[in-house]
Amino acid sequence: MLEFMDYVVRAFERSTHWNTDNNYENITATSDTLINFPIPTSFKFQTSDRSTNNTFNTLEITAHKQISGSLAYLYTDAENMGNCMKGSEFRTLQDSIETYRHIQPFFSKQPSDISENNASIHTLTSKLSKHGMHKSLYYGRIYYPTSILEAMIIKRINPFNQLTIKSLSSVNNRLNVILINWQKYKNENLQELTFSSDSSLCGYRFIHNFTSSPSKFNNALYNNASFSMGGEIWLALSTLTPGCSTSLRYCTHAANTGRPLTLTLSWNPLFGHISSSYSAKTSMNTTFAAKYDFNLYSTDSNLSFGCEFWRKNPVQKGYDNAIKSQMEEPHKYHVKSIFDDADYLTGSRNGISEHQKKLLNDVAHTLSPSLEQMGKEKAIIEEFEDKFNTENYTNVWKFATSLRDHNLRVLWEGKFKGFLLSAGTDIFFTKEYMDSVIQYINQEDKPASQFNNTARITNAPASFGLTIQYST
Repeated sequence: MLEFMDYVVRAFERSTHWNTDNNYENITATSDTLINFPIPTSFKFQTSDRSTNNTFNTLEITAHKQISGSLAYLYTDAENMGNCMKGSEFRTLQDSIETYRHIQPFFSKQPSDISENNASIHTLTSKLSKHGMHKSLYYGRIYYPTSILEAMIIKRINPFNQLTIKSLSSVNNRLNVILINWQKYKNENLQELTFSSDSSLCGYRFIHNFTSSPSKFNNALYNNASFSMGGEIWLALSTLTPGCSTSLRYCTHAANTGRPLTLTLSWNPLFGHISSSYSAKTSMNTTFAAKYDFNLYSTDSNLSFGCEFWRKNPVQKGYDNAIKSQMEEPHKYHVKSIFDDADYLTGSRNGISEHQKKLLNDVAHTLSPSLEQMGKEKAIIEEFEDKFNTENYTNVWKFATSLRDHNLRVLWEGKFKGFLLSAGTDIFFTKEYMDSVIQYINQEDKPASQFNNTARITNAPASFGLTIQYST
C-alpha cells in the first residue's frame, strides 16, 4: 500500500510530466511488485489531510512492541495537484497500491511539439514552463520517540533536468546522512548522478530506450513494443568498494487481446548474480510473475513465483455482466492516413492525371486492410489498459513463494467505507515441517505412533501486520 506522501509525490511527477518508468531504479519494478512486495509487520494507522491544493500533512501511529509515530508535512507549488490526486474515499485501488506497470513505447510518452532541432529548444522550454516546469516539492517528517528527522526536496530545474535532495538526521544516534540525485532526460536517454555522505558513495546510472519512431502514416505501422537497456556504477570513496550492474527490459502487448507482458534480465558481474523475470497480465483481474536467480560463482539458484487477483463487489459484477454483451459487439476501427486528407480528395486530386489517380487508388485499396488491422490492434491495447485503470475494484489478493526460502507470502489490500486497508503474513515452511508433510504422504509405510508425533509439527506465521489509511 502506498503511503499518502508517496502518493502525493507521484501526483507531483504526473503534474510536471516526469516519467518515472524511465528510471533505472524502476527497470525491474513490475516483477519486484508481484514477488517481493512488503508485508506489514505491525499495526499502523495513518490519517492524512490536504489543507490546501499545495499543502499536505500526515499523522501516523504504529504499535509494535511499543507505541511510536510520526508527523509529516509537504508543500509543493505544482499546478493541477487537485486533478492528479484524490482522497482515499474517491481514489481507485489501482492508484493506491503497487501493481503491474504498463510501460508505453517511448514515442507515445513524448509531447507532440517536441522537436530535435536545437533552435526550438528555447521555445519548447518556454511552452513547457507554463505547464508545471520549474516547480518544487518540500517534504519533512519527524519520528517519535526517536526524534529522527527526515527531509526531501525535489526541484525541476528545466523540462529535462530534475534535482532531488534527501537527508536523515538523528541526534541520539549521531546519524546525519544526505543524498543528492540529479537526473537528466534527453531524447531516449535518462542519466543519473548520485552522491551520499554515507561512506562518500558516488554512483552513475543510465537507461536507453530502443524504440522505432511512429510512422508518417500515423498508426499505419503501429509498434507497441519497448526495449530498454541500462546500467549503474557505484564507488564508496571512503572504503574504495565498487559496485555495478546492468539490466535489460522488453515490454509488449498481445495484439489480439491487448494483454501486456514484461521480460527483464539483470546481471551483476562483481558478484556473478544473474536474474531473469517474466511478468504478464493473464486476464483483466489476474497477473502472474516468475523470477529465476542464479549465481555463477556458487551455482546457487532460486525460483520464485508471484500472482495477484483483483476482486469486485457482487453489485459491480452484475453490472459488468449486464454490459458484457455490449462490450463484445464487433467494433469498426478506422485509421487516418494520407488518403483521408481533404486536400487530396478535392483540390489536389484534380491536378493529377488519370493514371496517377488509378495508381493511388490501387495503393489505397492494397493498404487499407493493413491499416485497419493496425488500428484495431492499437484500439484493443488501449481499451485493455483504460478498462483496468477505470475498474471499481474493492480488494486484491497477492501471493508469492520461493523454492529456496520455502515460504508463502500473502497480502490482502482493499477499500472499506473510505478506508484503505492492508493486511498480510509471511509463513515459512521449515525443514521439520516439510519432513512431516512427506511422512504424512507416506503414512501407510510408517507406524501410527510415529505419524502422530510428526503430525503435531506445525509452523506459525513469521510476521503479521495491519495497516489502515484514511485521507481527505
